[in-house]
Amino acid sequence: MITEHVSFTSGDPLQPEELDLLQRVFDLTCAEVGIEKKSRQAEGLAATLLKLFQSGTRDERELKAAVAKIDFI
Repeated sequence: MITEHVSFTSGDPLQPEELDLLQRVFDLTCAEVGIEKKSRQAEGLAATLLKLFQSGTRDERELKAAVAKIDFI
């Protein structure tokens, strides 16, 4: 789960549908790139997704495109 890798302490709490969105992108990216979900790469991915989301990137396609450009390995 994405919640194992990040702390949600700043800003407003995430709504369930927002957390679901981040989890979908996290799961898909882990599967596509071959990231183990309990790895440091997964931690970096989770932190990146949260930062993108908090900075205003709320569209699933945009989140996927943004993390697709990052080399987590």
